[in-house]
Amino acid sequence: MNLTISMNTVLNFLHSMALSTSNKRWLADHLYEEVRAEEKIVPAVKAKRKLTEKEKDELFFSVAGAWKDDPIGNEVLDAIRIGRQPTSYKRKLAYFEEDE
Repeated sequence: MNLTISMNTVLNFLHSMALSTSNKRWLADHLYEEVRAEEKIVPAVKAKRKLTEKEKDELFFSVAGAWKDDPIGNEVLDAIRIGRQPTSYKRKLAYFEEDE
């Protein structure tokens, strides 16, 4: 709350100075430039362009083998293998409530 009161005091002080429109613009521009520099504001997002087939392939192959040396990779593969059922397996419906 003290910061809000301080900022209001600054704003009231600026209003008391009876600045011209060009002075207000100059002040606003300089404050804005400082804020941009401090926060490193990212410029507006560019419109996405479609990737070429070559770029798609490069992106795909850049992640190929990403799990090769990952210690959890073998655990994931084992879980997938365990979860698979043979083709002869027939599904059974599971009922949540049993009839008595």
